[in-house]
Amino acid sequence: MIKSWLLRGLALLVLAWMTYDLIFSEHGYLVYRAEQLQVQDLQVQLKALKQQREKLAQDILRLRHDPKALEDLVHRDLGYLYPDEFMMIMPDKKTGKGAQNDD
Repeated sequence: MIKSWLLRGLALLVLAWMTYDLIFSEHGYLVYRAEQLQVQDLQVQLKALKQQREKLAQDILRLRHDPKALEDLVHRDLGYLYPDEFMMIMPDKKTGKGAQNDD
C-alpha cells in the first residue's frame, strides 16, 4: 500500500516537473509565444520594406525614362533655378531683429 502511494506521488512529481518544463523552459510555451509575436512583427516590417522598395523602384524607372521627373528632382532637391527664376531665402523668425534667445 505504501509502495503504491510512493509510486503515485513520484508519478505526480514527474508530471508536475514535465508540465513546468513544458511551459517555463527555454524551449517552452512562453518562449514560443514570444518568438511567434516577434515573427509577426518582423513580417509587418518586411511588408513595409517591400512596399518601400517597390516605390523606390518605380521612382528609379520614372527618373530613368521621364526627363521632366529628373528635371523636377534636380530643381526641387538641389535648388537649381531656371534663368528666369529667382530664389528668396527667408530668415527664421527666431533669428530676426528683436528676437529673444532661449539659451
